[in-house]
Amino acid sequence: MALTVFETFSRVLLGWLGRLLTKDSIGLRNDLVKARIPLLAEDYMASSIMQVIATFVGGVLFVLFLLGFLIPQIEMMENPSTGENFSVSKTVQYAIIGILVFALPALVGLIQLFTPGWVASSRATNMDRQIPYAASYVSALAAANATPSQTFKSLARNKDIYGEISNDAAWIFHSMEFMGRDLVTTLKEAVDRTPSERFAEFLQGIIGTVTSGGNLKLYFLNRSEYYAQQNRVHVKDILQQMALFSEAYVVVAVALPIFAMIIAVITFWVSGAGMQLEEIHMYLLVFGGFPIIQIIFSGLFYSLSMEISTD
Repeated sequence: MALTVFETFSRVLLGWLGRLLTKDSIGLRNDLVKARIPLLAEDYMASSIMQVIATFVGGVLFVLFLLGFLIPQIEMMENPSTGENFSVSKTVQYAIIGILVFALPALVGLIQLFTPGWVASSRATNMDRQIPYAASYVSALAAANATPSQTFKSLARNKDIYGEISNDAAWIFHSMEFMGRDLVTTLKEAVDRTPSERFAEFLQGIIGTVTSGGNLKLYFLNRSEYYAQQNRVHVKDILQQMALFSEAYVVVAVALPIFAMIIAVITFWVSGAGMQLEEIHMYLLVFGGFPIIQIIFSGLFYSLSMEISTD
């Protein structure tokens, strides 16, 4: 895959620094491969450093614009309520400088540093979620006497169903069909490239079956049943967790707010210390506490549902 203009410029200008920083970076190289980011480690590092530099320069220019033009214009304006000119404190100006010149480039650098690992982890999660269904599909193809090449080709064509597994299957089919590599060599490379341990185990089993002269149909059938059983147990566990959180939701998000409002009203009413129930207290409870509870439980239920979602 050809580099973009920005990546080419970064490689020419900062390629030496990227090679110096990634000389012994085996982890970054593996993460780039598993995340399917089509860049060498030195090119990725060079483009990341260039993004940090561009963010820093952009932040400096924007700060100069703010401090040299926009803020003086604001301070020349008159406040209608007081009749005095607006004033921007030094603390606010220093905060703007710190955020735009230092914090924002540092954030960009951290994002670029951890992106390969995040993407690889996301792919692994997707593959682990889809492997029971992909194994059943492969088992059905094997029962129809499909060759391994035809099996991976058919699997690669169903990306909307099998997600990231189809991407790895497409690479396997391309390596065998167009590069002329044998099945065992291709699968060994695929084991090293995949971010999913379960899919790597599945491919390793194919390698062992082929090299030992075993029956692939029987292997696919056994793995399909094994993954199906694991998936049923996993779904059952998730449903039990959702049932537990549903009961907690009824108590914390439904009953507790009602009792809290009643108890608050009664407490302030019967208090002999002159305490009064201010409107701000109710506003904080209704518009602050209740939505936070709903958001927390919504996030919990969403994360649990994604564990068993097939996209």
